[in-house]
Amino acid sequence: MYALCPSQRPLCGTCIYKASLHLQHLLLSSFYTSIMRAICSAAFLLIGFIWAANAQNSSNQANSINHIENTQNSRQQQPSKGNIWDEPIRFNTKAKDSCSMVISGQTNFTKLRVSCKTKGKSYWCDFLGKPNVCKAYNNIPRHFFTQIMWDMRKLHNACQGPRVYKPQMCRSASDEVQMAFHASWPKISIPKPTQASQNQQKQQQSSIIPTKPPSSKQQPKPQQPIKPVKTAVSKPVSPRKPVKTITVRPTVAEESQATKVAEEYCWKSLQGICAYFINWFQN
Repeated sequence: MYALCPSQRPLCGTCIYKASLHLQHLLLSSFYTSIMRAICSAAFLLIGFIWAANAQNSSNQANSINHIENTQNSRQQQPSKGNIWDEPIRFNTKAKDSCSMVISGQTNFTKLRVSCKTKGKSYWCDFLGKPNVCKAYNNIPRHFFTQIMWDMRKLHNACQGPRVYKPQMCRSASDEVQMAFHASWPKISIPKPTQASQNQQKQQQSSIIPTKPPSSKQQPKPQQPIKPVKTAVSKPVSPRKPVKTITVRPTVAEESQATKVAEEYCWKSLQGICAYFINWFQN
């Protein structure tokens, strides 16, 4: 105490008071600074926690969005099995035209569009029908149009073939099953018969007309005397030879149909054996 107030020993109470105030000031200042430091550190910690939580939420949202997009893309890229609308049936004609068959639904009818390209040109034709009436079509619908493709690839122009197609697998079904010609581009024009062909047809028709029988108004010829008929001596009849039984071989159409089925369902190395057994079962 005396060190604080050496010259004023009687006023020690005042010195003590000042010293206490000074100590209180020091204590309060240190207390406030510690509180402010604690508040600032807590604020920084809170801000860091909020920032980390926001970053985590944004990353989770981004991951969820990417997951949804990936699942949608995978569903779009993975076509459903057994759906004939997914990928077209491609083939080449006898004239090397590159063609594709696309099947789509149109109300109660099924629409078949055949599109072809050749030497910078293109053409297409549409066929309509109700193949769903056939039970075999409902089991393997793609094979129905594959059989139509087998017939079209034998043509030079895929749209200048038959106007009606009824595959072998639905031969026993009603005519509603068959795919009938509907439209084409460019339009298929039927050539008109020339004058020479018309004259040739007339000549053929005239040659087919039978000759008229002789008229009954002609004068009857005088009757000649009847000569006696000689009796022919009967010769011994020789025994007949046994008739050979001829086995009917399968037609070319059946063989081609058997080879088609073998190409569709058998390996290349076993197609000959498959075709032989298919012909044997059909006969």
